Amino acid sequence: MKNFYVKRTLCIMLALLIVACSFALSSCGGQDIKVHKENDSPAGTVVQETEDSLTIVDQAGREVTVGKDVDSIALCYRVVIRFLLSLDQGDKITGIGKTEDFLEELQPSLKDCADVGKGVADIEALAELKPDLFFHKASDVETLEAVEEIGIPAIGIEIETPEDMLTALELMGKVCGAEKKADELIKYYNDKLSSIAELTLEIKNKKSAVIMGSSIGKVADGTMLQGEMIERAGGINCAAELEATELWPSAGTEQIFAWNPEYIFITSSESASYTVDDIMKDPAWSELEAVKNGHVYAMPSEKDSWEFPGIVSVLGIEYMLKTMYPQIFTDKELEEDVDELYELSYGISFDRSELGY
Repeated sequence: MKNFYVKRTLCIMLALLIVACSFALSSCGGQDIKVHKENDSPAGTVVQETEDSLTIVDQAGREVTVGKDVDSIALCYRVVIRFLLSLDQGDKITGIGKTEDFLEELQPSLKDCADVGKGVADIEALAELKPDLFFHKASDVETLEAVEEIGIPAIGIEIETPEDMLTALELMGKVCGAEKKADELIKYYNDKLSSIAELTLEIKNKKSAVIMGSSIGKVADGTMLQGEMIERAGGINCAAELEATELWPSAGTEQIFAWNPEYIFITSSESASYTVDDIMKDPAWSELEAVKNGHVYAMPSEKDSWEFPGIVSVLGIEYMLKTMYPQIFTDKELEEDVDELYELSYGISFDRSELGY
């Protein structure tokens, strides 16, 4: 009987100790631990809005609360810069990773921005900079959460498909207070896609094509923006059904030879390790349909990649359309659309020699 009372007393004491510890954690710093809610609502959904803040679902499915007066923005996901510049938010960018000459030409202040990490966020640099908002790729939730832990709202962005890209634009417009400009850009892009769809509707003999990445043999499969661009331009993406676990999967030259595409487009990425001439002058490629007919092209442009995620990718689609089907979309029409898009996006136009198309 004595053992029974001893055991009962020990159990009660243990229960009281657990309760006390739980209370201590909740009252001594527990309130500083921010637990993120996940939300199944579409990205861009406003969950709650007050006079001073906005709680919105990002493209990682996280609820993020952002202040309405965003004066400073940081990022180490380079593609976001184009979106912000097209939304007239360039002056707010205070922290970046890597940029490009073209982007610095559009927004000279980028040259003076703090370095917050190239691809991988520098948490210490961000803590010192203390921007009002941080943008990063949605797939890297660990970094998004780490940035939030130091008190900086972090928005996850996904832009691998045209649909994701437009959602990102809408989302960024909302959190940056640039909804009107975002709506204009989205309408422009959708109108152009509709126009292209009408032009390609009557194509009976579709051209086969691939777009190769930074090294020979890497291709854009059916899940990538670049692969979808071929399809929207009225072509058949030979790599559409390629099983891939990474961006720009390696199909290998043997598979490309087996596909024997009529057109080969090459990425304009600065990391490309080969050129059009390398393909055209290589005897091993000489029997390929695209090579025999001189249909190997580098994607424009020298200043601003038209296969890069963003509104400008519609020009990449039109370039492919003009290249494969010059009878239904002319070079002159492309030139007119180039001028229109750059004026809308950045308030500036470039001549053909500058853009190199």
